[in-house]
Amino acid sequence: MANTKKPGCPEHLRPAADLRRRIEQVYELPPMPEMARRIIALRDDPDATVADLAAIVELDPSLAAQVVRHATSPYYGYRGKIRSIQDAITRVLGFDLVLNMALGLAAVKAFRNPVEGPLGLHAFWRHAVYSACLAQALAREVPEARRPEPGLAYLAGLLHNFGFLLLGHLFPPEFKLLNRLVAANPDKPVSALEKCVLGMGQAQDVLEMGHAALGAWLMQHWGMPEEIVVSLREHHDPDYAGPHAVYAQLVLLTDRLLKRMGIGEACATTLPETSLEVTGLDEATCEAVLEHLREEAADLDAMVRQLTRG
Repeated sequence: MANTKKPGCPEHLRPAADLRRRIEQVYELPPMPEMARRIIALRDDPDATVADLAAIVELDPSLAAQVVRHATSPYYGYRGKIRSIQDAITRVLGFDLVLNMALGLAAVKAFRNPVEGPLGLHAFWRHAVYSACLAQALAREVPEARRPEPGLAYLAGLLHNFGFLLLGHLFPPEFKLLNRLVAANPDKPVSALEKCVLGMGQAQDVLEMGHAALGAWLMQHWGMPEEIVVSLREHHDPDYAGPHAVYAQLVLLTDRLLKRMGIGEACATTLPETSLEVTGLDEATCEAVLEHLREEAADLDAMVRQLTRG
């Protein structure tokens, strides 16, 4: 997301890094959950095994339940019995997907945001689950030479609106107002509404960041993969062509496709030519993948209900 500068105000001359440092001095960022730390360490271990991953997932009953739920979901089409986390990993989901799924689910546990409203946890989880599954499915259609890792594509989709969780954590009154504004103005871009709200009260320091950049900043602070940082920061920019652009543009396409189903807060349903070019996808392929997702909506909604209860 491009920075919004304030004409006539010397603040806009300060670099983004300085803005981040000033915010860090005033606000206490949430620490990365211990479970997420363990998963990050496992991700960086070249000798990590399925047993190592299963042992970490099993430490959190709700996380373990989600992994099994995914593995037994008709969305993945496995008809056999799943008797353990290792079964879920080896027979259905794979090491990479379970690792990234567990990382995303563990990261969200750092927050206790309002449940209701278009930016509440119910809506967040619905958008996140649909985005993760759609991003993963689209990633498989990307030409091999530029194809992103499906597990990282899943994680990028799952966490791309993470900035809203941080806004709710740092600025509860402003977030509550933003939630109401989005509900009352469903046709207006969230980015425009948040600029109005974040110019009020204690949240003035983040006016130039917005939810996308703010979420990316926390991901970087937590040491998450750079592909995820870029996806969060750039997923509203169809012209972004820098490092890891395929992830950011994949998430942008995911957002706009899901808007066709009435899910999320994307500003449009059209697929930018620049995004299609970066990913190597076309309109027909994207719509076909979306149609398959529509057919699995009931099962995905069941996943969302379980996550919200957890």
